[in-house]
Amino acid sequence: MTTQASDIKNKLQEIYPEIAQYGVGLQIDYNSEKKAWEATFEKDGNKLTTHLEDADVDNCLLGKKCYNFGIQLGQFIRNYCEGGEACKL
Repeated sequence: MTTQASDIKNKLQEIYPEIAQYGVGLQIDYNSEKKAWEATFEKDGNKLTTHLEDADVDNCLLGKKCYNFGIQLGQFIRNYCEGGEACKL
């Protein structure tokens, strides 16, 4: 089975409801040069891109872990959402 960007995005949105809650844009792309998936968060012109190794993506899709992604998402939300006007609920 070949991993699709949409599969990764759907799983991450399922595991991390904060993405929808704060209206954070999420784009998933494969970077063939780095041989890794890239997840880009965006909110009001602020962007953060992090890479996800194939093994991490496989574990995430199996429901085992997505820790590195979660850490980066948490950092993005802390920097651009919590206590600010950009992510009012």
